[in-house]
Amino acid sequence: MSISDSPASSICIAQMPQMDTGLYSQPMAFPKTPDGRSMEQMMGFVPYSSCLTPSSTERAQQNQQDFSQFLLPPPASTLRPMGQKRGPSKDSVEYRLRRERNNIAVRKSRDKARRRIQLTQQRALQLQDENHSLQLHIQRLSHEVDALRHYLSQCHLQAKEQDTTGD
Repeated sequence: MSISDSPASSICIAQMPQMDTGLYSQPMAFPKTPDGRSMEQMMGFVPYSSCLTPSSTERAQQNQQDFSQFLLPPPASTLRPMGQKRGPSKDSVEYRLRRERNNIAVRKSRDKARRRIQLTQQRALQLQDENHSLQLHIQRLSHEVDALRHYLSQCHLQAKEQDTTGD
């Protein structure tokens, strides 16, 4: 059964939440496979347009109109020019304070990770010791079971001998 024969090949993308478009209602570009097929074709999806009914296209247009303010690009006045950096300059006191706080946080994080690794290693050693002692306990109990079985079989044999000699 190939992917195109599977029930998933008849999945209608229109039934899925509308997350298949990129920024500004442009269809998202999926990477092509080496043989030139798109990922959608490989997975057996039918084209989006073939799933749409007249009522669903009207609903899609209405939704697009309702949310058009969110789909438009932001005004140019709110965008930063290319190459302009965020935050304070490297020479400012604020920058030095941020760097110092970040350095402290990084040190704390790395120390915490080292402690966690050390605790994990200690716990692993404890569990190995516990495992070893439990294996020894199992061996002792197995020997005890074997000894008891031997004892019971001997008692059973003696009882049989007494029954055969006593008759």
